[in-house]
Amino acid sequence: MTKHPRPSFSALAIQQGAVVLVEAMVRFLRNNDISKNLILASVRSHGRSNKSRGGTRLYRELVLAYEDMGIVLSTWFSLPKFLDREGRPLVLSAHGGRLSIGSLVRSSRVKISVSVAVELLRRSSSVKMDSRGNFVAVKRVFVLPGFEIPRAALVMERYFDTLRKNSSAQRNGTNLLLERNCHVPEVDVRRIRPILRDIKGRGTAFMDSVDGDIEAHRIRRSRRKRVGELGVLVFAWTRPSKSRQSKANPRILP
Repeated sequence: MTKHPRPSFSALAIQQGAVVLVEAMVRFLRNNDISKNLILASVRSHGRSNKSRGGTRLYRELVLAYEDMGIVLSTWFSLPKFLDREGRPLVLSAHGGRLSIGSLVRSSRVKISVSVAVELLRRSSSVKMDSRGNFVAVKRVFVLPGFEIPRAALVMERYFDTLRKNSSAQRNGTNLLLERNCHVPEVDVRRIRPILRDIKGRGTAFMDSVDGDIEAHRIRRSRRKRVGELGVLVFAWTRPSKSRQSKANPRILP
């Protein structure tokens, strides 16, 4: 019987990482009521030409609408014509006029239609309706209930692309994109609320400033070939630790 050499530590880490990645994806999709059949069909169709381009194109359109709404909310919170004397967003009407959702959408210079913007705002927890049916801004960030899977797809697709580009940059000696994390595997979960509040406050301020800088470089109706995306994602996580038994006998070691 031929004895196969044991995989190296790095090879095992890559293999186990791939398993964890797939398991996390499947668990997330199943928790969001995506059927096993659809998951298996998506995996099987990977790499087949033109099979899923139609669905992918529709997904892109939906995500672009979601991103446009983020710009609309950002404009509402930043453009002086939509702010009161204290810098707070003014109440906007669903109908026409200077202080209306239609005026806000046009000022945002996005592709989404006013009717779709109104529909999405009605569904969003980022705004609320007053007794007269007007829109009141609550959050600067656009949130749409039930949109977790498209958001995750948007983020993970770009994160994987960042990892790929950074791997290539390390080999070629070019500049790396920002990709790092601060991680402590063992903390007292009963005592982390203050630092989570601090992270949220400083992170929100940072993202607000970055959002303004990025938005200032948006190209309007350009036909240039060298056009791409620029974005920043910040998130914090907490999760309960697994059993410490695995530390004494790590599974990935040969």
